[in-house]
Amino acid sequence: MLKVSKKLIGQILVEKGLISEEKLKYALDFQKSKAPNKRIGEILIELGYINDEDLAKALAESLNLQYTDIKNTDIDETLLNNIPLEIIKHYKILPIRKDQFGIILLGMVNPLDTEALNVAREYLNTINVDISVISNSGFERIFNDLENRQIVDQALKEIKTETIESAEELVKSINLDQTESQSGIVKLVEAIFKQAITYRATDIHIEPTRQNVKVRYRIDGVLYKGLEFPIEKLSEVVSRIKIIAQLNITESRLPQEGHLSIKTRNSEYDLRISTLPSRYGEKVVVRILDKKQTILDIEKLGFTQENIQKVKLMISKPYGFIVVSGPTGAGKTTTLFSILKELDIESKNIITVEDPIEYELENITQVQINEKIGLTFENCLKHILRQDPDVILVGEIRDEETLRISIQASLTGHLVLTTIHANDAISTIIRMKEMNINPEYLFSSLIGIINQRLVRVLCNNCKKKKVKNTEELLNLITRGNNDEIELIGNTSIEIVYEPVGCPICNWTGYLGRTSISETIIFNNSLKDLIIQNIPAYRIKKILSKEQNQKFLINDAIQKVKLGITSIEEIQRVI
Repeated sequence: MLKVSKKLIGQILVEKGLISEEKLKYALDFQKSKAPNKRIGEILIELGYINDEDLAKALAESLNLQYTDIKNTDIDETLLNNIPLEIIKHYKILPIRKDQFGIILLGMVNPLDTEALNVAREYLNTINVDISVISNSGFERIFNDLENRQIVDQALKEIKTETIESAEELVKSINLDQTESQSGIVKLVEAIFKQAITYRATDIHIEPTRQNVKVRYRIDGVLYKGLEFPIEKLSEVVSRIKIIAQLNITESRLPQEGHLSIKTRNSEYDLRISTLPSRYGEKVVVRILDKKQTILDIEKLGFTQENIQKVKLMISKPYGFIVVSGPTGAGKTTTLFSILKELDIESKNIITVEDPIEYELENITQVQINEKIGLTFENCLKHILRQDPDVILVGEIRDEETLRISIQASLTGHLVLTTIHANDAISTIIRMKEMNINPEYLFSSLIGIINQRLVRVLCNNCKKKKVKNTEELLNLITRGNNDEIELIGNTSIEIVYEPVGCPICNWTGYLGRTSISETIIFNNSLKDLIIQNIPAYRIKKILSKEQNQKFLINDAIQKVKLGITSIEEIQRVI
């Protein structure tokens, strides 16, 4: 029998400072008028006043029960095996551990569910059960891990180790919605693909270690742990991927690259496959490209209004050279295609040279680079200039010759858009100047530079407010870099938000990404500074003071102030 305390959940939350008396009153009025069948805790979560962990702790205190942070607690595997997964899912229960007296600690999302308690006792074959309150998000996270593990275990049982399907029996395109009759190895590979797409991953890493193979997914730019399976099955998994990607399954000593297509009910994806020999076997990395991904308008990329106006001014020029710079995975290609979308495509001949083609845009000509047959950026550009183009998009400047031809194209009446790897806008100009290019040609053609990064967006469902000292926050963001602090100027910031994690964001605390950027229009003042070989950090200070130029750090701080992203995310990215 539960010993319920005299305090109600709402009172406990107020006492702990998690909500105010006003918010509690509003929630109670809301419950009475609009949601009489909902518990007050559910309403407080829906209103965004608390998260489900706050509720679980208050519920435990109200019922005089202990609370268990299930996400950071070791669970007894033998106890879990006593209860079928469908029962665990239905009743939201988790047997946690058994003590020296044989008493089992049972985690329950709803400790008032007597039916769930009786069912647990029946499967555990004991009445000696203590209840602990667990959060719903914690339960969902553990259950997902259990479900994924079951998929792997079932697939491994069905794998036929003596034979591998021949390439002739396979098609290049596979359907993830039709796996019921397939063998274990096929199910395992497709379970990896399915999980990646479900989690919105852009890359899959299949990494062999001494004992097992770990699968990790890159979600919003960060790698997260996925499935695991025994190292003995690595060769079969790699062979299966090689076959459907039309790679050589007999070659494991050299790197290979290939691609395949997969389909789901809602979309179609291109998978770019790369294999690499390592100490414990071949590592496989899969890049996932959604064929139906939408090209965003410039206004939806996360650019400030000031930067949007600069970009529109740059692309209004009939010819010249525009560069988007940043590290790998900074969203440069997305920005380029958003710029193309702004142009009058119907009246212009637009040709792109890409590797790989990530977006498909109607009424433009897109060329896929194929270095195996000599179709490089450099060679392709030479032929494109004979195709009467108005606008040329060069996927990436990889060498001096590609840069030289691109600049020449911009000087002869073409608008050229491209990307290059560089840390900031000023460094981008300096780097191009140092690539054995006639500086006068570069300066005559260059319209402007967009430098950007992608930062994860805090999940609105679970982000948590924090109040801190302005000086402390600015030091955290800049890591005490005096040059960066000087660029910030007089900025006050006291309230920030931190990631928590919930089912909506797969317990990462983040959902999606946005850009932080700096956009510089090239002019004679900047040209003079570059020619004088002044260091980039000094040029930044001059532009900030004399032209009120904003840089990455300024955009980053603004997005922290608005609660769009976190300090930790800014530190990670810039």
